[in-house]
Amino acid sequence: MKKPQFGVLFEEALEFALQKHKGQKRKGNNMPYFWHAMSVARNVQEVKESTNLELLMTAAILHDTVEDCKHLNVTIQEIAEVFSYKVASLVEELTNDDKKIAEMGKTEYLKEKMANMSSYALVIKLSDRRDNVRDLNDLKKEFKEKYTKETIEILDHLESWVRKLTGTHIKLIAKIREVLKKQSETQENA
Repeated sequence: MKKPQFGVLFEEALEFALQKHKGQKRKGNNMPYFWHAMSVARNVQEVKESTNLELLMTAAILHDTVEDCKHLNVTIQEIAEVFSYKVASLVEELTNDDKKIAEMGKTEYLKEKMANMSSYALVIKLSDRRDNVRDLNDLKKEFKEKYTKETIEILDHLESWVRKLTGTHIKLIAKIREVLKKQSETQENA
């Protein structure tokens, strides 16, 4: 497959996310939050072959801007106006609903949400989860255990035929499980 050319859309998303996440730090390792967005986009690029790769990577870069930049009033409408309704639609799918999380609990909410999101949004969400599990060693033991349990429950749910998984979804799930397995082995040997 021919490598897609990235244009102005992706470059503008990089600048937008860098500006909106300015000053935000990643929990645990205290790295600039923007690096998480970059890592999610790299995860997408690593596993997904698509003529829409720029769209996917743009949405991946922007996936947390609405949720984590409320103090700057970043909205789905703004994303649509600046980056397109396709990008905004994916970002909207990836943005958590705090009210539903409070009602259902985070794990149940994510299981339902991920089982029903579009194929493209699920690729980005699994890429996000992959980056999050990579960073678990930098976090407190209690949070790490809770997040690991939640992740396994979500992956088990997705693999239980609640939805059709693509080859890309299956690759990402395997990569997430591989990271969790290595972390578990490291912890046992410590």
